Amino acid sequence: MSLLPAQITRIARNRWTSAPAFALGAGLLLAACAPSYDWREIRAEDDHYVAMMPAKPDSLTLPIDLAGMKVSMTMRGARVGEVAFTAAATVLPEDSPTVRQQAIDGMRTAMLRNITGSEVAAEAVAVPVVDAVGQAVGTAPGWRIEATGTAGGKEVGMHALFAAREGRAWQAVVVGPAPDRIQATTFLDGFRITR
Repeated sequence: MSLLPAQITRIARNRWTSAPAFALGAGLLLAACAPSYDWREIRAEDDHYVAMMPAKPDSLTLPIDLAGMKVSMTMRGARVGEVAFTAAATVLPEDSPTVRQQAIDGMRTAMLRNITGSEVAAEAVAVPVVDAVGQAVGTAPGWRIEATGTAGGKEVGMHALFAAREGRAWQAVVVGPAPDRIQATTFLDGFRITR
């Protein structure tokens, strides 16, 4: 099973439009106005992160093959228009620098593969680690990328953050047709690992 993007696409297409009345109402609303963002902070205590979401998120846990490691990944995501914002976390089978790097590389590769995409920008980043009250207590190594590709027969853009620390791995992903760069930055900048 490939990692997260297929699930993001499925969630983006099906999860929030599974009820016919909701789909019709949402379609009429979207046709009448530009997408609106209702930013809120979510705390995923069990998954050790805090994230900003542009709408109330739904969640889903799936078994995945992460670069040869069988793990469960829990995703929380919301949609604004056709753009999905998803944060995900998994516990790694062991904690070592090699396994953490394997997880980051695996998530990154799978996300690109699932949008048949290629990176247009990538940079190593220090992802903030915070305590229970939100005070910075350190950082975790990660990667922030921007990519283009296709999903569901449409051209899509992706902005993503990948990190791993102390036997866990995380990703925060924005994917959809022409995602708004400012909103994607708000989402990725709002992602913090909790201790």
